[in-house]
Parts: sequence; C-alpha cells; structure tokens
Amino acid sequence: MTEQDLRDINWFAAFAGFGVDLIFSLLVGSVVVAILLTLKGASLEEAEGLPTDVNLAYQIVGVLGALVGGFVAGILARRRGSLHGALASVIGLFVFFCSFALVEDPAFSVGDLGFIVLNLVAAGYAGAAGERFRARRESAG
Repeated sequence: MTEQDLRDINWFAAFAGFGVDLIFSLLVGSVVVAILLTLKGASLEEAEGLPTDVNLAYQIVGVLGALVGGFVAGILARRRGSLHGALASVIGLFVFFCSFALVEDPAFSVGDLGFIVLNLVAAGYAGAAGERFRARRESAG
C-alpha cells in the first residue's frame, strides 16, 4: 500500500461501517437466536453453546451485518468504497479476535474461517455498491 493509498482512507467511514455492522449483528442476531432457541424449546443457560443450526443462523446474520456496514462505509467514504467496506469488516474482525483474550476456552472452527472470508468479501462488495449508490444520487440531484 502506498502513502497515497493511506491518505485516501476515510477512517470515519470505516469506523462508522464497523459500528453499523456491530449494532446490526448484535441486535438482529440476538433476536434471531432468541426466536430459534424458543422454537427449539431450549435456553441459552441450559446449553453449553449454541446449537449448530442456531450458530449458522447467527453467522448468516453476521454476514448481513457486514453487508450493511460495508454499504454504509462505502456511502460515507465517497471513493474507494470497497476498501472502506473491507476495512469496516477488518476492524470488526480485530475486535472479535481481541475478545478471544477475554474467553477462557474460545471455540473456533474451519467453518468460522469461511464466514470470516465471506464477511470480508461481502463488506468489500457492499462498500463498492455504497460508493456507486452515492455517486448516482449525487449525479441525479
């Protein structure tokens, strides 16, 4: 990455995208997990971890959060939307991995690695879409 590339980064856009991703994923993910556990007749206190299908649904919500956060980052960045969308996701991944230090026995699988890659790709594409969306709105109005 060149010095010009680093100057092109709008850190506000990247952190705003991360914030939107985090809030969306936590709020919607909590609701989805609560509904799925209720439908299964289980509770989080009884289980040692999330059942596989509930965990999958939570990870899918995380990818949707990456899409929304990347889109917001792309809109706010005005240029290089894919970079800003991916940066929003990278910030989230950094926070995620730092939280491993707070957990006694963190569970991490190969499937989680796939969702990490999917989050990065989704956020990058959504950032580019956000940039194009903003450009179209500005040229139309």
